[in-house]
Amino acid sequence: MSGYQERLQGKVRLTRIHRLRVVTLVAIAVVTGLFIVAGMLSQGASLLPLYLPFPEALQIGLLMGLVALVLSVYFKNLELRHAQGDSQRYLMAKYSMNRAKGSAAFAFVLAALLLLPGAARVSGDLFNEAPRAYQIPNNGTETITFLSPDALGVSFVRQIDVAVSAGSVSVVILRDGRSVHTDTVDVGRPTSFAADYPSDGHLENWTVTLRNAGGPAATVALSLLKGVWPSLYSFIPFLFILYGVATMGWWIGLRPLRERTKAAAVYGGGVETERTMDERFYIDYAQNPVRDTAPAALAPPPPPPPPKAAPPPPPAPAALEPAVPARPPPKTAPPPRPDTPATFLERGDVLLGTGQPAAALLAYEEALRLDASYVPAFLARAKAHAALGRPGDALDAYRKVTSIDRRNEEATRGAAKILVAERRWREALEAADDALRLRPNDARLLEMRGDVLINLGRRVEALQAYESSEALDPRDENVRQKIEETRVDVPGLMSRALIASASGNYAHALNLFDDILEVEPSNVNALIGKAVAYRRNGKPSEALNCLDLVLSMQPGNEAALLNRGHILFEQGDLDAALEVFDRLVETAPGDEEAWVGQGDVLAEMGRDDDALEAYAQALRLNPGDEGTLAKIKELESARSVQADVLQELYDVKGVGPSRAKALVAAGYRTREDFAKASVEDLMRVRGIPRKLAQDLVKHFRDQLVPAK
Repeated sequence: MSGYQERLQGKVRLTRIHRLRVVTLVAIAVVTGLFIVAGMLSQGASLLPLYLPFPEALQIGLLMGLVALVLSVYFKNLELRHAQGDSQRYLMAKYSMNRAKGSAAFAFVLAALLLLPGAARVSGDLFNEAPRAYQIPNNGTETITFLSPDALGVSFVRQIDVAVSAGSVSVVILRDGRSVHTDTVDVGRPTSFAADYPSDGHLENWTVTLRNAGGPAATVALSLLKGVWPSLYSFIPFLFILYGVATMGWWIGLRPLRERTKAAAVYGGGVETERTMDERFYIDYAQNPVRDTAPAALAPPPPPPPPKAAPPPPPAPAALEPAVPARPPPKTAPPPRPDTPATFLERGDVLLGTGQPAAALLAYEEALRLDASYVPAFLARAKAHAALGRPGDALDAYRKVTSIDRRNEEATRGAAKILVAERRWREALEAADDALRLRPNDARLLEMRGDVLINLGRRVEALQAYESSEALDPRDENVRQKIEETRVDVPGLMSRALIASASGNYAHALNLFDDILEVEPSNVNALIGKAVAYRRNGKPSEALNCLDLVLSMQPGNEAALLNRGHILFEQGDLDAALEVFDRLVETAPGDEEAWVGQGDVLAEMGRDDDALEAYAQALRLNPGDEGTLAKIKELESARSVQADVLQELYDVKGVGPSRAKALVAAGYRTREDFAKASVEDLMRVRGIPRKLAQDLVKHFRDQLVPAK
């Protein structure tokens, strides 16, 4: 068998081993996915409530990863054994050792981080929540429910702490309906309950019941301390260490092979080539010692035989030298082609095809410099501008083409697509009509015209365009879906939904909005109406989700920004609300409600000067507005409070500008007002807890006693 045939069979064998390795690893990946799904289901995975135990998936994935590592090493060893030469073995061993070293280092670093002292406690503290405060009146009950572990099974509640700052409560803790802890908590005597991670990994329902059996109102603080899945800091580091040891063992096993094949490998420096009689190496032609050195002197011909005694022959003609064929003249390089618009266009197309639109644009400009009416260059320039994200310049290029050749289909179609993407619907409709005059039976253009008409609110005409497109291409499922959606009376549904929302029938309104969104998922008006209905129904989180969807599609939507700012303000997230209103007044400086909303947030934050400036801007847009004037009057009235009273409020621990403003707005403007007030009266003010109300009453009553 020739050397060539041997190498060919070797390549086929290596290819088979490689394919078998790929198929095996894919099969392991599929089996791993099945094991993960089965393991998560066995631990109670569900979508409602959402619970996907990630720890189970991580453990199975790492264990199957070790199996895949062992099989990969086996197949790589087979490839090394059937390599075609030491050169290939050397390269394969070298690259495998580099990968093994990097993988081992990564595994050992992860294991070291997870085994650090205190790592579990520090990571658990990252999930801790702020203590929850509750006011429980006489004979009142407060029930707190929560699920543990979290939705991904990573963190869980490891300790429940209950402390009382006033009064007394009884505490009952239930775990999946079973009582696990009961205690009575008084001032200075908190209670704690230590919980562990569920042994079966299932989601558990916890209930904490706080009851004030009698006596004064109780102030209770509930703290939920979190922990992280325990195996993450015990079993998982062991798997990482095992993985690192396995890869280091592979590295150690490959080292002798690399050293043994390095000397004989082509890439190792010592080249020794062998060939059989039917092989030829190109290196033989690189340096040919016979060809590249001066030829040696030819051996003299053998002496002629001795002449015979015959008479001398007639003189022979002179021997002709062998004819040497004339060497063909060297080929000369063709003269460079002159620069023409076509040559610049060709260069630009090459640059655009290799992802260099800016350089291509320069070539197209040179083509137009030579011929200012060269239509192909204008079309190519439009494509380059579009690739650079300049739709306006691309549109200008297309319009230049149509001014030169009104029947150019590519230009009219390209202009229509840009106008649709820019949501310039009326101009897009004109462009689509121009394109259809050139190609009246183009199904795609008819579909585009229908899309434009839908956005213009002309549903009957849009339906006709879609039906014409379907007649030309009956197999287009997308057009058929659009026809079904267009036949739905979206404006009628919208009107009924808005009426239902305004009349307080929120459930019906939400159902109608969902019907609209099922037909038109990107209908921002339906999303905003749904958000308003959720807000009116006391569901601000759902309302914010709808508004976030709107802003993801239209970041500058004024109605969405205004509603989002109001909801955040109502939730007490003043910083986020101010950020939204700042963005809104920047986007729509002529919106009076935006300035009023900004002023409300600034006033609540205690920034009275900035709030007055925002209200003044709103009045410039709508002079005489009674609501804005009332806000200004209230704010200026609050600012008229004696400076020493404000200073005394700030001296009380826990009172800042926001709480001071709330107290003044509630009518407490003098020392006497605070001294005459009861603790319960002050607690009715927003943001004033019982402890702070007690401190305020005591502070001002103590101030008035010396004065009397």
